[in-house]
Amino acid sequence: MWRFFVLGILLIIVYFMVKSALRGLLGKDREIAKSVGSPGNPSEMMQDPVCGMFVPKEGSFFLSQGDRTFFFCSETCRASYQKKLGAS
Repeated sequence: MWRFFVLGILLIIVYFMVKSALRGLLGKDREIAKSVGSPGNPSEMMQDPVCGMFVPKEGSFFLSQGDRTFFFCSETCRASYQKKLGAS
């Protein structure tokens, strides 16, 4: 009888350990990185105002309007934003 009790306690402990480990791994995958690039030269990440995707500042599509610069993940998002500005 005691064996089943000890086995049950061990299974509960293992369950919570695995659950905690998976939560840690999945949580890291869901985080949005604020910088990318080589370890010595990180690249700043900017959020696309149309779709919300984060893109590296270098090499992305951009649009300068006055003193602000907007960064986009694609030409389609940039064109959509320009169309929205024209309609306003």
